[in-house]
Amino acid sequence: KGVAPPKPEGFEMPENLEDVGLELEIPVGFRRLRWALLASKSTFVTDAVFRTEAKYENITVGSWSKYNEEIGMGTLPEGVKEEDVIGAEKELSYLMPKSAFVKANMCYETAYLDMYNDYCFVLRKKALTPEVPYGSTFVAWTKYIVINTGGDSCKLICSVEAEFPNGPPM
Repeated sequence: KGVAPPKPEGFEMPENLEDVGLELEIPVGFRRLRWALLASKSTFVTDAVFRTEAKYENITVGSWSKYNEEIGMGTLPEGVKEEDVIGAEKELSYLMPKSAFVKANMCYETAYLDMYNDYCFVLRKKALTPEVPYGSTFVAWTKYIVINTGGDSCKLICSVEAEFPNGPPM
């Protein structure tokens, strides 16, 4: 059911971060997944991912820095172009549960919308965990690339990378 839209003119596949950890076909329509992951009215990430699966607490999610109501919609309203929403940012924070290695600690994320069209969207996240040992010495980056493969499916590529702003460890 349904064919993928054509690649936008000049489209280049976004580069992954250093390590690709996940690449899979998801049996969910592209626009449905885009809404679930990006729309401010969606509670999918906070309820299903953060609370239920990851067991995070004290979750706060800010608004997109621009076009907060429009990002994630099936179709952008007249007068708002796909390129207009690119560069939007959103702040999130949550308390991660204790593990065998660290006590419960806060994570502070900034989400960046790097690409947004009906063929592909790219969500890049920067995570800071200053309360964990050496947490102030690195930044954890995650990038989600979602490609519309048509019908009720899309492709997800998730990659990660560590950044050491003050130089590499020892």
